[in-house]
Amino acid sequence: MKTTLVVSKFTFIEVYRSKVMTSILFLALGLILITYIASEFAYGAPAKIALDFGLGIMTLSSFGMAIFIGSTLLTKEVEQRTLYMILSKPISRGSFLIGKIIGLSSVLFINAIVLSSLAAGIYIFLGGSWNNLIFWASLFSFFEALLVLIIAVFFSLITNTAMSVIYSIVILVIGHSLNETAKISFAKMNPFFNYVVKIGNVVLPNLYKLNLKDFVIYQQSVDTVYLVKVLVYFFLYTTALLLFVLQIFKNKNLD
Repeated sequence: MKTTLVVSKFTFIEVYRSKVMTSILFLALGLILITYIASEFAYGAPAKIALDFGLGIMTLSSFGMAIFIGSTLLTKEVEQRTLYMILSKPISRGSFLIGKIIGLSSVLFINAIVLSSLAAGIYIFLGGSWNNLIFWASLFSFFEALLVLIIAVFFSLITNTAMSVIYSIVILVIGHSLNETAKISFAKMNPFFNYVVKIGNVVLPNLYKLNLKDFVIYQQSVDTVYLVKVLVYFFLYTTALLLFVLQIFKNKNLD
């Protein structure tokens, strides 16, 4: 556990010194500008439009960071040969990988806190009232980005950086569309296609469940039972995927 925390600490410091943290600052400034412009063109509900844009930008930026840093997780370590030096010390591959993921996920957490706080602040400034769903939507957005990060790490272990980025984006799109795909008439009328969609919902991450933005913007309420079910789904799926990724990394030939 101690070695895992050490790896996560140095991973965070490394990312902190890189341009990734600087991008969060520019995203924050861009968020303020874009949400202000969007609210100016909104008639009757500027606060709601600003919150919609704010949460959307936060989510997209989190996805972008998760895919980029997840796909390049080990590339730099391998190219600079530092990975071999680290693993030659008394630290297991599992502790090393988990430490790297924790360190990288802390960057996603900071991004979610900064941008969601700004979005909520602008929303309240424009006349909106605080809703606890804003917190839950931001938290679930972080969970969603964390899951995408682990998916990107998985692909980085079995293919090159470019392909891992492409595959991660494909899974991201599918994870958001499968839920709605199952509702279309073609899926209901075609047994084979319906069966494929059901298999996809089990094997692939259902990221649509973690997206609470529509509940915040339009319904402004959500059933507590639904939140609990989604949390359980997230933790079970993430744990299973992480164990799978750890097994691949342990058996990977790093020569």
